[in-house]
Amino acid sequence: MKRGLVTGLVAVFLLPGVGNGRAAPGTIGLTAASQAAAEPTLLSVVLPDLDGMHPSVQEQLREAYASLMAVQSVGGVARLDQASSPGRVERSDAYGQLGILLMAGQYLDVAERCLQNARRLVPNDFRWPYYLGHLLLRNGDLPGAVESFGRALEIRPDDLAALVWLGYVHIDLGQPDTADSFLTRARVLSPDTAAVLFHLGRAATANRDYLSAVEHLERALELTPAATVIHYSLAMAYRGLGEMDKARYYLARDGGRVGTGVTVTLPDPLMAAVSTALRSPQAYRDLGIQAGARGHWPEAATQFQKGVELAPEDPVLRFNLAVSLNRMGDARAALDQLEEAVRLNPQMASALSMMGALFERSGRDQEAIDRYTRAVIQDPGRAEVHLRLADALRRTDQLDASLSSYQRVLALDPDEGDARFGEAMALVRLTRYVEARERLRVAMDLHPEEPAFPNALARLLAASPDALVRDGEQALELAQALAEEHRTTAVAETTAMAFAELGRFTEAVEWQRLAMSVAAEAGQTEAAQQMATNLSFYQRREPCRTPWRDDAPEHRPGPIVVPGLLAPAAPF
Repeated sequence: MKRGLVTGLVAVFLLPGVGNGRAAPGTIGLTAASQAAAEPTLLSVVLPDLDGMHPSVQEQLREAYASLMAVQSVGGVARLDQASSPGRVERSDAYGQLGILLMAGQYLDVAERCLQNARRLVPNDFRWPYYLGHLLLRNGDLPGAVESFGRALEIRPDDLAALVWLGYVHIDLGQPDTADSFLTRARVLSPDTAAVLFHLGRAATANRDYLSAVEHLERALELTPAATVIHYSLAMAYRGLGEMDKARYYLARDGGRVGTGVTVTLPDPLMAAVSTALRSPQAYRDLGIQAGARGHWPEAATQFQKGVELAPEDPVLRFNLAVSLNRMGDARAALDQLEEAVRLNPQMASALSMMGALFERSGRDQEAIDRYTRAVIQDPGRAEVHLRLADALRRTDQLDASLSSYQRVLALDPDEGDARFGEAMALVRLTRYVEARERLRVAMDLHPEEPAFPNALARLLAASPDALVRDGEQALELAQALAEEHRTTAVAETTAMAFAELGRFTEAVEWQRLAMSVAAEAGQTEAAQQMATNLSFYQRREPCRTPWRDDAPEHRPGPIVVPGLLAPAAPF
């Protein structure tokens, strides 16, 4: 597959008319004169060896071949007598449908013969030269692909996909001017299609029109921010302009690998039909992925379930089904699929990790820790799973183990702020206050925009049980700077701690009452009541020596627990 354009997997239309005995909308029908013309010479078609295909695919291909034979009076190479042969449209559709299935199954040589016959029988049906263009492109026959796409465009001059593919092939043939003419026509039809803009940018780069290239490519990236393949083209366009900083920026985001990353997709209804034509586990997987990409989770679950029925031993299909079920709110059914996926493949880290997340949400921490531990053993490079494991260990007071996991996260991703915060909080719980203070100072430098770090540091400086750690002046400076932008309960309570450490108890009382008031107004009645303990300290002119209560959210990270989340469904 050449760089930058993949069809089918995200196409948003279905193919009308394929295999139903009718020409697709937009095709040109046969006239009486053309029907009366002499029959064309057809190529022989023999079904290839299907032993390597899934049984359901074998059955589907044999059914399509049998349907072809049923409407074909003479097999092999034949000049058919018009009077005795079935209608051309019916036979063209039969050849075409078999060709589509064979193309989907990668039997390209036999697929080409079928599609050639379909085109010879009904030359004015857009589908057959269009499919032939893609088939020839897959085989590396770029001039042949240009000819076939060109024939398709003669039949349907305003077909967006045909225009884009012609532009794409001409770029690869080193003909950017010709490519630009087709892509400009496509842009008139659809000004905000990312694939059109992307290939206009490629054509402009090939023509050294770097300003236009940047304009097109930046717009394409704006429309599809996830399409990382655009980064390399942007890097080349900016390099052409001499803007080396931007070129290096995009090249770094691309990784310097031509054609890698997330592609730019094109709505292509006919190729979508090819990608989903076979009744195979892979086809149902692709349909499920398409539905999930659109957020249609019930449809995705239906498609993945069909795939599981055909391939019950496929753990990936079961994992995808679990994701869909979970998105639909059926966590119990999702867990059942995950357990079966892990039974089939005990090394499946993604399934183990998702099981851990479900157990976390249900309040079953030890089972979550077990699954996360198994997941990182199987895939040690997954920083996000190490982080979930570290948080779960800290939440359950397994503090030394949590520190080890946080350190693994930071070894994989030194910029992971949550891991740095978690590491500092674990050190606080272990009464290693000096180390916690230093970790928070480093984190502040790395994440100057994150208020959690200066707030935590201010609390430690104001209320640490270790006198060598406390510094009331610095604590107040940090707290007051935070209070200017972040008028939250936590910041107000921290400010009160700092004033108390400096012996300014009147102000400490005012700030503590403010914190309690803000909490009460936010409906946090229990939190407001807990703050009364520190208020009584300040009223007695005593400082606080507990930066965080043991049950504070800072010490108990994790998702909101949903009781009964994984309870079995009630029987009917």
